[in-house]
Amino acid sequence: MKKPYLIPFAALILFAATGCDKRSSDAAKKIAELEQKNQNAADRQRELEQEIEDQKLAAERDAIERERVRIEEDRAELERQQGAAAAEQDQALREREDALYDREGKLEQFQSALAEKEDELYEQTQQLSDRDAELAGREALSFEESPQSEPVADYDMFYDSLSSYGSWFETPDYGYVWQPVVVNDSNWRPYCRGRWVCSDRGWTWISEEPFGWATYHYGRWTLLRGRGWIWVPGTEWAPCWVSWRENDKHIGWAPLPPETMAYRGHNWDSSVDVQFGIGALCYNFVELRYFGSSLYGHCLPLAGNGDYYQQTSNITYIHIENRQIICGGPKYKKVCEGIGRPLPFYRLEIDHHPRPSRDSLGLRPRIKGDRLVVSAPNMDVAWNDGLKPKRIKDRIETVTVERNGNLNREITDRYRQTREEGRRNAETAIVQLGGADQFDQRRDEKLQDNRRVADGKGRKEVTRDLAKNPERPQRDISNNREPERMARPADPDSKMAQVPDRTVRQATENRPRPQVMEERRNPVAKDTPRVAPGEGVKPKPEPRPQQQPDDRRVARTDDSAKQVETQREPQRQADPAGQARKEAAAQRQEEQAREMQRQARQNEAEQTRQAQQEAIRRRQDEQAQQQQLRAQREAEQAREAQQEAVRQQREQERAQQQALAQQREQERAQRQQQEDQQREMQRQQENARQQQQENERQRQQEENQRQQENARQRQQEENQRQRQQEESRQKQEKDQDEQRKRGR
Repeated sequence: MKKPYLIPFAALILFAATGCDKRSSDAAKKIAELEQKNQNAADRQRELEQEIEDQKLAAERDAIERERVRIEEDRAELERQQGAAAAEQDQALREREDALYDREGKLEQFQSALAEKEDELYEQTQQLSDRDAELAGREALSFEESPQSEPVADYDMFYDSLSSYGSWFETPDYGYVWQPVVVNDSNWRPYCRGRWVCSDRGWTWISEEPFGWATYHYGRWTLLRGRGWIWVPGTEWAPCWVSWRENDKHIGWAPLPPETMAYRGHNWDSSVDVQFGIGALCYNFVELRYFGSSLYGHCLPLAGNGDYYQQTSNITYIHIENRQIICGGPKYKKVCEGIGRPLPFYRLEIDHHPRPSRDSLGLRPRIKGDRLVVSAPNMDVAWNDGLKPKRIKDRIETVTVERNGNLNREITDRYRQTREEGRRNAETAIVQLGGADQFDQRRDEKLQDNRRVADGKGRKEVTRDLAKNPERPQRDISNNREPERMARPADPDSKMAQVPDRTVRQATENRPRPQVMEERRNPVAKDTPRVAPGEGVKPKPEPRPQQQPDDRRVARTDDSAKQVETQREPQRQADPAGQARKEAAAQRQEEQAREMQRQARQNEAEQTRQAQQEAIRRRQDEQAQQQQLRAQREAEQAREAQQEAVRQQREQERAQQQALAQQREQERAQRQQQEDQQREMQRQQENARQQQQENERQRQQEENQRQQENARQRQQEENQRQRQQEESRQKQEKDQDEQRKRGR
């Protein structure tokens, strides 16, 4: 008689044999999926490594700029001191500057190596068709239209974040303008520290400077005579704001002037240089072969700009398409041919609602695969012209712009009217928000409401994108920051940067594996020993969810149970005590199984409670961190206020010293003027004396000449008289001779 458990085993073997082919195809698909996931994981790993290197680079650049600001502040303080201590501090400042230049040189080398590595990493993603490659760089390729959002920030975002890297000035022509500390470097110009990349919206500038997210995509630059480059804020974002020139060997670009902001939504072509007087002094020129690299070390000397300007032609093509600004310049295909390799091509992903922050590293552009993520918060609010920086270094009374000729009167009038209209709109907006007393509170509330609405839209967009492309990594909508933020160099031991990694690791370790979960759901299958037929009652396994039993299998199982019971009956009658012990053992095993299930449920409940406590602890840690950050911000504000008070006191002292210096200068000028007058009087007296001597000498000469003339005249008269006497004597003698002759 066949044993009852062989029947389902045979059916299982038959079912496995019939589904072998299907499993083979499924296995091949799973292997292909696993290989694809493995490749994606490797690519993601490389992207993360590249992103970490980029974060280190940005943090080092930020530290360099802050050190440059501190050096300039210390130098300004040193100028007010004198003596041996001042000389020692000056030497220390020189050493700090030398160390800063060394750091910057190493950073440039690291930047070049990182850019080359990045190009190699994303070179395989180049899949442009011939038509797209021909249009790229000049025209827009197909891109995802960015939805229009409400303003989430205003000019205070510029005023706060840029004050760490430069100074704000007030001007009569352009309002409040900003000048970076790095402008003291004679080799520095706008759009020189970074690199150009081609995107679906034209050429995009990726700056290496911590303030580049703002100054190269909003507003405009202009060159003031005797002052250097300054930046004028604006609200319109673009991949860049430059004019382009090129020939077969060189490419050049120059910032557009502030007057172009009066023509919002306007297209700019090759005539922009002539219209706004953009001259050779404003351009950066580079050889074509270096155009795809980090450009600071490859920009040509400014002395040759005149020749390059004459040898190149303007190719600017900034235009509007689907309400997006397209920055057309050199042709992508021509640039790749000139360089000798294909440049990376990116799809712009514009983040219109990043969180306003003083941390400029969170706003820098980020490369994710074939996408370039850029921060472009909407700042187009009516009250912008009613705001002003917290710290204004000075007022520039006279603004003289370096231009090729004078601007057209129509351009200057339109820019002035645009500024006046902005001021009127700001006054109206401030009144609508409750006046000067309630303006700050109402403005913050309005911007926060807009951010909440923008965050909600952003989550819906991400959900829709994930539905279309599940493998695409999801970006963090809550704060629009990267999942892992590297600590600043000034605080290398900070633990905040390692919190996300620890959280992810704990979540991974606490996640139960499928086998463990199965054992927790059915502990009997693991810990309960199998009971052979006739040794006891075997507990029935619980049916799996959503699985209906087969009628024939149920009938076959009932027949097998009857046969087992028929075989067990003689054994019960023969040995009732042993059978009772076996039944008692089976009951104990069932009780143990139930106890294990209860313990498993308790363990799961305990783990759930621990997970909830861990989540609560994390929230508390986040709140503590936020409070700590808030306290740090308040301390920073207090420190800034104290520094502002000290700076104002120093400015007053400087003003007093300047007044004293001016007074001394006036006294010195007066003394110099008196001395000059005395010397002039002496010189005039000497001239008069010399003139008198000269007149006396001339009079003496004239007298001598007159005497000589008189003597000469007297001599002539005497000679004439003697001649007359001689003639008279001769005549008498002749007459006497004649008389004597006649007398004879």
